[in-house]
Amino acid sequence: MNKKTETTVPPMYMNEALDVFEEWSSLRGMSHETMRGYYVDSQQFARWIGEKSNAPVLIPAITVQHIEEFMRYLVKERKCMPRSVNRKLNTLAMFFQCMKKKNIIAENPLDEIERMKVPDTERTYLNRDEVEAIIDAINHPVLHYFALTMAYSGIRVNECIHLKLIDVNLDESYIQVINGKGGKNRRVPLSSHLAEQLTIYLQKHRPETNSLYFFATKRSGTVSTQYVNRILLEAYQKANIDKHVTSHILRHSFASYLVSKDTHVAVIQKLLGHASLKTTSIYLHVHQDDMKEAIERIDF
Repeated sequence: MNKKTETTVPPMYMNEALDVFEEWSSLRGMSHETMRGYYVDSQQFARWIGEKSNAPVLIPAITVQHIEEFMRYLVKERKCMPRSVNRKLNTLAMFFQCMKKKNIIAENPLDEIERMKVPDTERTYLNRDEVEAIIDAINHPVLHYFALTMAYSGIRVNECIHLKLIDVNLDESYIQVINGKGGKNRRVPLSSHLAEQLTIYLQKHRPETNSLYFFATKRSGTVSTQYVNRILLEAYQKANIDKHVTSHILRHSFASYLVSKDTHVAVIQKLLGHASLKTTSIYLHVHQDDMKEAIERIDF
């Protein structure tokens, strides 16, 4: 009878493991934004456990109890919401999965951790008049057309930032999103109105620059998420809209408007680039009038 050979787990400290995890993640074809999120979350855990231990931490010494304490730290001290806590836990699950595949540990401690329950709440969105008021309130020409593109196409802010001139085909009226969330590409059709507006942007408002990015300022050759959010904040205050407005709300409002026009949810899923209909379902808003109308249809 053959005896099962035991594999000696090589010792590795947390700082070394972070480098291994970064390299391992990069080989999985993840997008820049996903990689950045993993880096930020794993670094936060590394700092926390390092300060708690007051000494270098060996990966095999990290237990389920450490993860549970980290969760309490996030909730009580950092005031993180359940969705944010779960995102960080998912990052750590990937981190320890990497450690397991590298034979640094025998078991993934995150396998024993239940995720926090996320309240089933609908997201804030803007109606048509509010979207138009915000866009009209943006005086910066590049950001005006940037916001217009997000509102009329539903693409993510980072997808819009990384659009290059060759990705926008105004002759055939579509945007080619390259390396979107999850590293996926997709083609998003342009409405005739948006295609017309983007033509005006290129002819009259895009500054002279050598930048390959479609939305480019003369100074930097691109735009940033922080800059977009700052301009939107100023615009919604100027438009007297009493809602929490970020760049994502334009994408959300795009989806919500399509729902109100009875667009099939599978079409909305494809336009937004969601892998699952479950993700798209958060954009479905059910109003009291809709429920009343549905009830009135019952005629047994």
